[in-house]
Amino acid sequence: MVGSRAVGRAGDSRSGNGVAAGPTGLSRRRFLERIGAAAVLAQLPAFLARQGWLEAALATETDLTRDTLNGLVAFVVPGPDDYSKAQGQSSNQPGGIQAGTTPALVELLDRFVGTAQGPTLPSSNGVAALLNSLALEVNPAAANGQFLSPFARLAFADKIEVFHRLEPMTEGTELRFVSGILIGAVGFLAYGESGVIDPVTRRLKATPVGWKISHYAGIAEGRRELKGYWQGRRSVHTSKRYAVHRSHGK
Repeated sequence: MVGSRAVGRAGDSRSGNGVAAGPTGLSRRRFLERIGAAAVLAQLPAFLARQGWLEAALATETDLTRDTLNGLVAFVVPGPDDYSKAQGQSSNQPGGIQAGTTPALVELLDRFVGTAQGPTLPSSNGVAALLNSLALEVNPAAANGQFLSPFARLAFADKIEVFHRLEPMTEGTELRFVSGILIGAVGFLAYGESGVIDPVTRRLKATPVGWKISHYAGIAEGRRELKGYWQGRRSVHTSKRYAVHRSHGK
């Protein structure tokens, strides 16, 4: 990790439209708005009520919600954390948990509170209830285990099955889009800067995990490999195999 001063100078995290991508008021919000997530997530309470899961969602505690979303984050971007190891898919490199994705995901989801039908429900609780209810259908043994959340207790293949079952359940509704929203949002946040950006200065406090695992060197005024000719060459020429051969008389 590098110091905040060094990263801060070169790491002013801004999106292409000049909007800072921080943990409060980001292009993250615009990201969900652009893909229609606000309207979709607003329908979660009614959907959960039809499945008989709304009461559980309303009773969901913050710790259970975060534990569930930790399981989701590890599913999308595995790392060396306990959630990744428990699902049977982990990595020696830092992953979504180390990137601070879960708090950012909770904040992102809860910007959109479902009120279309039924009582007000934070979207993070609704998503957690949805994943946990399906997890118990996929594997009833997930009712007990080392984590608070049934979804977090699932093996990687069972988590895939949760999303397979979610698709036909939501067929013909706007919620058909929710699985893509969840996976896309986790990937977006895990490879972004939300875990290390200072909300006041809008500058990075450390090197983002996403930069490390994608081998992104950060903001720069040009790259060495793009300056001058490749591998120290002093000039360029067209290879004979690409030369244009003209017939006689033309």
